[in-house]
Amino acid sequence: MAFYNYIAVEGPIGAGKSIVAGALAKKLGARLIESPVDENPFIVDFYRDPRHYAFSSQIFFLLSRYRLLSSLLKMDLFHQSAVSDFVFERDELYAKMLLTEAEFRLYRQVEKNLRRDIPDAQLVVFLQSPVENLVRNISTRGRDFERKYISEEFLSALTKEYTEFFFRWEKTPLLVVDVGTVDISDAQKLDELVSYILSNPIKGVQYYSSASWI
Repeated sequence: MAFYNYIAVEGPIGAGKSIVAGALAKKLGARLIESPVDENPFIVDFYRDPRHYAFSSQIFFLLSRYRLLSSLLKMDLFHQSAVSDFVFERDELYAKMLLTEAEFRLYRQVEKNLRRDIPDAQLVVFLQSPVENLVRNISTRGRDFERKYISEEFLSALTKEYTEFFFRWEKTPLLVVDVGTVDISDAQKLDELVSYILSNPIKGVQYYSSASWI
């Protein structure tokens, strides 16, 4: 069985990151590091009024994720393992979409100073999802502010940004999972995915779907 000391799971809002990360952490007996969405004191105001609260919200996420991931440096990753439902770089992707040019320049200065203290994952799992799946998943989970304020247009733009972002990804091995064909809400399909990830050393970029993997 392939063993990864640190795996990061990524994907757009509603792709199923928490589901996959939780299943991987349980299988590995690893520490689960979850995105601090519900801790963000600006998040509801941001969705109501993005223009006024985007910078505050993004800085909160940046500093919170820095705190969470930098704590991995205190772990003995030779004998302990961790799974996160985000990569540190994701915040720049959102910031580029949401901030003004001046805000984004300031944001990048802060991010650059923080990034050097963040360990790289040994594997990144990218959940690639059709927009209609994201809409459905958001509508059925328990965050009212997401259901009220996240538009299909925003999700389409976000999906495009994620696809372009990971098309250029070279930092770590990358497994792209087509959750449009792999139903991770099905316990058996989820278990098959987790078993595949932990039993097959991923090199470069590989793809996993219900039809085949390359």
